[in-house]
Amino acid sequence: MHTLERLRALPGALRRTVRELITSEVERRRLPHVHFASDVLLRGAARIKAGKNVFIDHRAYLNCNGPTGSITLGNNVEIGPYSVVWGGGGVTIGNDVHIGTHVHITSMEGNHIPADKSDPFEPLDITRAPIVIGDHVLIYSHAVIIPGVTIGHHAAVAAGAVVTGDVPPYALVAGVPARVIRYSHEDGERNRHSGTFEPV
Repeated sequence: MHTLERLRALPGALRRTVRELITSEVERRRLPHVHFASDVLLRGAARIKAGKNVFIDHRAYLNCNGPTGSITLGNNVEIGPYSVVWGGGGVTIGNDVHIGTHVHITSMEGNHIPADKSDPFEPLDITRAPIVIGDHVLIYSHAVIIPGVTIGHHAAVAAGAVVTGDVPPYALVAGVPARVIRYSHEDGERNRHSGTFEPV
């Protein structure tokens, strides 16, 4: 790119940068008690509720997506760098939850496009279903949690796991799709058969 082309592009680039900075600052001010690292992106912060001692790390992205979306964060929640929380179907995260880096939690997803669909501008058919994450849960790096999943208290999701079904309390799940590997508490096995949760 020539110097003249760069100079011509400068006003537009500056306008976009300033607009983005102002939008981000307005969104963050809706959550004054949340601690933010650099370059966190929020969309729909008016529909994000957060408890005490919440930390959102570098370049995480939270989006309530649409007028009915919501994200609720309990006390002592940490969302790791580059993690994404899509709240279009509603995401509720309990207390004392740690979410690692590059985690993807989505309460909405596009449905498979039928073979006879030919219009690329026709909107996608979207499924929205709430996600509930209980207290004292650990979600390790690069995990993916899909719409409609409930994760029980004191559970852990291993790095890289794809959670497609409910996770019982005290369970460690791993793999694609995620499966129960073990329980961290003797009550875990009893909870597994309680009827409240089905093993993933």
